[in-house]
Amino acid sequence: MEPADYVEIAQLCARYCHIVDEAAWDRLDEVFAADGSMTVVGFWDTHRGMPALHELYSVTMNHPIAHHSTSLVVLECTGDAAKVVSKWVTVRAGGQAGTGVYADDLVRTPQGWRIRDRVATPGGGRAEVPAAGAQS
Repeated sequence: MEPADYVEIAQLCARYCHIVDEAAWDRLDEVFAADGSMTVVGFWDTHRGMPALHELYSVTMNHPIAHHSTSLVVLECTGDAAKVVSKWVTVRAGGQAGTGVYADDLVRTPQGWRIRDRVATPGGGRAEVPAAGAQS
């Protein structure tokens, strides 16, 4: 993996948090591929494509998040595809905190790296972490 890819993927993870915090649902295409999906384990089934994602974020989830961040990003990259596992922490508008794990499949598009499939597991769930040295 080229250093520029690593930086762009880290920025993608950060950009997602800012878009969610700002409820900038018209900017979801800056982080999701056109056929991208989001699943929230135990809460919402998979929503695929921009119209479904927009509905999920703006209506179904009704995101009252005051702050959202990701850290501990582990990734594996092969050509134009990457797998990313990251931890997330949220602080809701009322002060309640939440944690979990994102497991992402990314794809390189003409616009840059985008999330093809994101699975959020609330409550500190587990995801398969790519092995050290798995990048190519």
